Amino acid sequence: MIWLTKPLWVMPDKIDNLTCFNKIKRYGLLFLILSIFNNSRADTTIVIRQIEKIAAQVAERYCPDTRIAVWNVEIKFQNNVYCIDGETDRRQALKSFNEKLLEALPAEKLKNGMILLPDDTMNGNDFGIIINSVESLRSGPSVFKDMVTQTLRGLTVEILKYEAGCYLIRTDDGYLGWIEDDRMLIGGDSLKIAWQNTPKVVYDELEGTIYSKASLKSRPVADVVLGNRLKLLGKRGNWTEIELTDDRKGFIPSDQLINESDYAMRIPSAEEIIVTATSLLGRPYLWGGVSTKAFDCSGFIQTVFRRHGIILARDANMQVRQGVAVNVANIPDNLRPGDLLFFGTDATRISHVAIYTGNSEYIHCSAFVRINSLNPQAYNYNAFLRERLCEVRRVIGD
Repeated sequence: MIWLTKPLWVMPDKIDNLTCFNKIKRYGLLFLILSIFNNSRADTTIVIRQIEKIAAQVAERYCPDTRIAVWNVEIKFQNNVYCIDGETDRRQALKSFNEKLLEALPAEKLKNGMILLPDDTMNGNDFGIIINSVESLRSGPSVFKDMVTQTLRGLTVEILKYEAGCYLIRTDDGYLGWIEDDRMLIGGDSLKIAWQNTPKVVYDELEGTIYSKASLKSRPVADVVLGNRLKLLGKRGNWTEIELTDDRKGFIPSDQLINESDYAMRIPSAEEIIVTATSLLGRPYLWGGVSTKAFDCSGFIQTVFRRHGIILARDANMQVRQGVAVNVANIPDNLRPGDLLFFGTDATRISHVAIYTGNSEYIHCSAFVRINSLNPQAYNYNAFLRERLCEVRRVIGD
């Protein structure tokens, strides 16, 4: 931009009035155009910020936790139109977002391309059954992404979308993650109904082997871990014939299995939960793990309680919202075996969880499954954790 460096009244006499007028007209018009352009940009920014604010409000109400809800919004201004793209798995969130946009910006040109998941890449095949004994879910559609959690053979998942050879799925505890496309049996409503009506057994030992014949000397078909669901084919002496979701067949000793209907009817008790927990002593820590092979702190808790009919939320700072609060003022006097102990800098920053076993002791997974004490005089006292014990929840009993 060119600016006049002197006021007109001190311009040299040789610049005539017409020249001055032409310069004022030329530069004044340029200044006006730039002003309009800048104002337009400012107005555009204001509208985009309004849309962002509405998106944030909807996310806070309907999708506050991205571990269990999808809410992605992208806003662009193109060809005088505000283009909104994104996705969510919450129908009410999308409905609220659309309504708030129309209410707040009735005069603006909006192109709303938000998608409700499952999207059309699934063609109705939004139901999956896990094939392997344990499957890892990742933070993105690639085997190179971090593992966020796991799920087990025979458990069902909701499939939300397909991308780069992977599915975005929701597990039975509500957690979201990506899994490779050859790790599940995929289908729609017909598969879902068929699997629901199929007689199944649940593996009820910590881990074992599926054999090709009713003999411990036969070749293995696959491994099996606590909580795996298997299609029941029949019984042969002390063995049960089963079928996996990918049609492989095999045999498991019958005393290691329980009918799924009986498994679902189990009434949890503190004694049984502690027996299961202590049977896992020494098992290694694995970030994101939720099987008897290895687990993180909350995965250990979830694995133990799942065996006894309680499906807890996935992470410690989610589990702390379940059950009934117990006063922490009189610890350990007011604790009961089976209570969940939560550790962190405060109740909003929970980073660890354990099961109280009685006699001031608790069992948890930290490097490996171990027992520590709340008693400063005990050999296994952990001062670091005791100082950070800030919440207790009771999920069994009253």
